[in-house]
Amino acid sequence: MKRILVVNVNWMGDVLFSTPAIRALRKKFPEAHIACMVPPRCADLLANNPYLNEIIVYRGEDSLLSLFQFLRAARELRRRRFDTVIFFHRSKTKAFLARLAGIPERVGYATPHNRLLTRAIPLPRAGLHRTDIFLNLIQSLEIPADGRTPDFFPKKEAGRELAALLEACGVASGAPYAVVHAGGNWDLKRWPAGFFAEWIRLFLKEYPWKILLCGTKPEEPLVREIQSHLSGDRVVSVCGQTSVDTLALLLRGAQFLLSNDSGPLHLAASQRTKILGLFGPTAPAETGPFSEGEALILHKDVGCEIPCYFRSCNTRVCMDWLTPQEVFAKTKELLAA
Repeated sequence: MKRILVVNVNWMGDVLFSTPAIRALRKKFPEAHIACMVPPRCADLLANNPYLNEIIVYRGEDSLLSLFQFLRAARELRRRRFDTVIFFHRSKTKAFLARLAGIPERVGYATPHNRLLTRAIPLPRAGLHRTDIFLNLIQSLEIPADGRTPDFFPKKEAGRELAALLEACGVASGAPYAVVHAGGNWDLKRWPAGFFAEWIRLFLKEYPWKILLCGTKPEEPLVREIQSHLSGDRVVSVCGQTSVDTLALLLRGAQFLLSNDSGPLHLAASQRTKILGLFGPTAPAETGPFSEGEALILHKDVGCEIPCYFRSCNTRVCMDWLTPQEVFAKTKELLAA
């Protein structure tokens, strides 16, 4: 039986972008043992994925590994006797780990100074969507694609957890609600908090639903800033109160999600939620959502080179030129569709 290891990437959205390639890999090798190596923060994204037999959590760059720990990781991989490793993450460290583990076939994109691959695939053209970057890699192994939409499979207990959360938020069973995610990996990807607050005021005047503000624990100050501009009890924070499983079901049950370019946006795509995505320094053509549900992306051409990965900017026009009134008008279009 063929044994395949996939070395995955390090961020929530990118891991979700990799799931169509994992699905295609399983379709090509239905009887294979397929394992996926991910950092701890991404393990829950794949924990219930039926196309994988095993999740291997590897801390790697998340911490400074001692030589002993590195060799122990190599020994654990050697014990599993993988035939092939496919590198979605271009990492010389992990390639060296696979070489020490004795994995005979090591496949990945060619990068400078990495001589540890047995099959080095030429890098794809610039501007390709992240999902297609992963699919292009496996297609070089004569593995056909099986669609582009991401997969996420919540654990069974998440349904009970969501019901308790919605009850605590005052959302009656079956009542409609909307979800807003104001966070993002770095500040320039975030629509201003005051704009979110103004959009919420416009929304609440026209729709009788509650709005749930989701996010991680570190994003709580941002959510509190948004709430400081609002009054009443129809805007509720669930920041830091959801596992990725509960969040997925929360998004699945929502009327729609308003979000910056972030992990929850792509999690919503996996659940076929209606999506209104706000993009500024990142390129929708490269990191926009693929979904079987409706998705509307707002992005201003401000004359800057996109994508832009600066951590600071004196103008911020790419996000500031998206006005709350414009976003609300698009919201109504999306909900009427």
